Amino acid sequence: MTYKKETVSEWLDEWLVVYVKSNLAEKTYKCYKDAVRRIRRESPPFYSEYLTNTTEFEIQVFVNSLAFRYAKSTLNDIRVVLNQSFKAAVQNDLCEKNPIVHISIPKNASQKYVRPLTQEEQVLVESIAKQDPLGHIVFFFLYTGLRSNELCSLTWQDYDCEKETITIRKSKTKAGIRIVPLIPEAKSIIEHLPHNGDHLFSSTRNGPVTESVLKKLYMRMRKKTGIKFITNHVYRHSFATRLVELGVEYKALSKLL
Repeated sequence: MTYKKETVSEWLDEWLVVYVKSNLAEKTYKCYKDAVRRIRRESPPFYSEYLTNTTEFEIQVFVNSLAFRYAKSTLNDIRVVLNQSFKAAVQNDLCEKNPIVHISIPKNASQKYVRPLTQEEQVLVESIAKQDPLGHIVFFFLYTGLRSNELCSLTWQDYDCEKETITIRKSKTKAGIRIVPLIPEAKSIIEHLPHNGDHLFSSTRNGPVTESVLKKLYMRMRKKTGIKFITNHVYRHSFATRLVELGVEYKALSKLL
C-alpha cells in the first residue's frame, strides 16, 4: 500500500481540529492542545518526519529526554496525544502501524509537587478574596477541598440544608463521588448565594461558573496577593494541609477529598 506523505507536525494539527476539538470536551481539547504545543516546542527529530518513517525507538528517546524537566502527568499527556493521533493516522491509511503502543514513561520522571498555602499566605488570600465579587468561591474551596470541576457541577439539588452536606455527583475519579460535610462557614456561603438557575455557583453575569471563570478568579488572586503559584488545586492542598495541622487522621482526610 502507498501511504500519503504527511509529517507528524501536519497530522497533529489536523487531528486536533478534526478528532479532538469537534468531538471532545473543551477541557480535553485544551489539555491535548497544550501537549502538542510542548512537542512542537521541544521539536524532536520525528516531529518533521513523515508519519510512515516515525519509529518507536526515536519516540521513546524523546520521552526519556523529558524526564528531568516534566512531571509524569505531563509526559503521560504527551504519550496519550501521540498514541491517539497515530491510532487515527493508521485508521486513515496514513501509516502502517502505531509506534506509540509500547512507549513507557521513565521511572525517574519527576512527580508534580503542589505547594499549599502557608497559614500566613492563606490569611492574605482570604483578606483579598473578601474584596472580590467571586471571593466567596475562594473561601468555599478552602473550606471544602473540592476540585474545580466538582464545584462547577454543583446544583441546588446537591445541597442538603438539614444534613449540612453537599453531594458530589461528578468527579475526576470514581472515588470522588461522595458526600461532603459542611462547616458552618461553608454552609453560610451557600445560604447567601443567589438562585440564578440550577447550578449552585454563578458568575458575575449570573451564568453557571465555568473553569474559565475560576481561572480568571485565581489569576486575579495571584496579581493582588503577589502569590504566583495560586491555583484551584492549591486551595485543595491548603484545605488538606490545614486539616493535617489540626490532627485529622489521613484516612478520614482521604475520604473527604
